[in-house]
Amino acid sequence: MNVAVSHAASKTPTPHPQWGALDLAEALAYPTLLLVIGQSNSILTSTGAQAHERLWERTRRPGGALPNTLRLTEAARAAEQRVAWTRYDINRKDYAQTLVDRAQYEFWLKDKADWTAEDWRRDGDLVAEIEQARRPEDLVLFYGTLGNVFLGTLLTQHLAAWGVRTLLLAGHHLDWCIEQAARTARDIGFNPIVVGDATAAGVEADEAPTLKRIDTFFAPVISTDAAVELIAEGAARRRARGWPTAL
Repeated sequence: MNVAVSHAASKTPTPHPQWGALDLAEALAYPTLLLVIGQSNSILTSTGAQAHERLWERTRRPGGALPNTLRLTEAARAAEQRVAWTRYDINRKDYAQTLVDRAQYEFWLKDKADWTAEDWRRDGDLVAEIEQARRPEDLVLFYGTLGNVFLGTLLTQHLAAWGVRTLLLAGHHLDWCIEQAARTARDIGFNPIVVGDATAAGVEADEAPTLKRIDTFFAPVISTDAAVELIAEGAARRRARGWPTAL
């Protein structure tokens, strides 16, 4: 099955012609990691430090990024593929900082002077729906760079240990962490696939051009419907061949 499986009724772009010959089910037959980025209370609750983006509201719409992410999680588990979640703190006073970092990070927090340590702890925790979906064997990565999950974490080592070849990317923020992950994964030799309607940007209008840019240059962008079907087909091929999973 190729990338043209389905893009209707979703925000995913029309697939670039370059992906026409790409067999995505074959890519997903390899050991695969569903990497879900940015699922914290900070982003996904109405009281989070980043609540002004209203992602907490948009992501829960019917067909929104959060329900689609949970669908992907179920599909990955049924296919015996690994799942990883990421978290970070928007309060970065203890992070290593350049002058540029300090100016930006302090600006982010200028109206949070009255927040307590408990407020910040809760802000960085995974949102309730994700905590409920998370299993003990899932990888939870904490990263402290501006937005690249490959830097300052053991992600690459985990991928090597598990024999992972393909990364299925979902989460927030699309135009920041997701795009950086897709670019880096591609550059260091993985097969990145972005599930467009399981992602969201801080500004909704930025989503369409970001997805188009990713699909044009870095990785195929597909819908959740297509991903669920392709994950199952890839698993069927792998099992028929006796190939290992990433578990």
